[in-house]
Amino acid sequence: MKSTLIALFLTVFSFVGNCASLRIGSYNLWRSDLGKEEYSWEVRKARLIKSIKDIDYDIFGAEEVDTTMIRELPVLFKEYGLNYKIFIFSPYREDGSTGNKAQAIIYNPDRLELSDPHHFWYSETPDVMSGGWDEMKFKRGGCCATFLDRKTGKRFFLMLSHMPLAKEANLHAAQIVIDRARMYNTENLPAIFLGDLNTQPDTPSSELLRTYWTDVYKYLPSKKIKGPHGTFNSHNIKKDMEKAQRIDFIYFRGCEVKPLRYCCFTKKYDGLYPSDHCAIYSDIIITK
Repeated sequence: MKSTLIALFLTVFSFVGNCASLRIGSYNLWRSDLGKEEYSWEVRKARLIKSIKDIDYDIFGAEEVDTTMIRELPVLFKEYGLNYKIFIFSPYREDGSTGNKAQAIIYNPDRLELSDPHHFWYSETPDVMSGGWDEMKFKRGGCCATFLDRKTGKRFFLMLSHMPLAKEANLHAAQIVIDRARMYNTENLPAIFLGDLNTQPDTPSSELLRTYWTDVYKYLPSKKIKGPHGTFNSHNIKKDMEKAQRIDFIYFRGCEVKPLRYCCFTKKYDGLYPSDHCAIYSDIIITK
């Protein structure tokens, strides 16, 4: 009897261990050259790192990462006892390497191993550095990679984007996201797509994305959602975030992806938001 109970305990423990959750999310960090006084980079960077530490991401996508941040974030992470590795994609460099207006996949290398990275642009020529349909002539694009969860042995595909502002450009970008997910996730691994998508849930862009992806926020029952509906705070501490725009998203694809909860993180530090966007995250389990 005793040996049977021990065997049952080990079986249950093994199952739980192999399905350990991952905290995945998105955070627009707001470029370091934009703020003044209490919103200057030198002042607010401590608030930003504290918020990342409090959230305790396993992996997240960061938008508006400029060269100053690329240089300083590793030092700040170490100073605050955080272990993160950064994969950068700048749409202003042909090879995608470090540059202003970059996006970054930031992950814990003790937990996760990155492989097979790719990047692309939102234009008629997505493999070539180009502005495409962007009405402000910005260069926009996305990046992706495959990750191995060292804790569970499971693999998953993750894509990050900072999409265009204009409706037409955003809609074109949504189609490229779907096309490139099909192109790069050749093994049909459990998949995550996240970022500052510069669109809202009821737009044609979001409707198109939902033909391929599932919106974690819409998928989960309200009791599993923490924080307000809106994600864009615009540094306004008095803003009603329930009525604010939800332009930051976490999507998933595959029956092997099980979201447990979703959070829009609204904590203020010294009475101020760390960025003009609230961080978002979801705890998920990958079962296969």
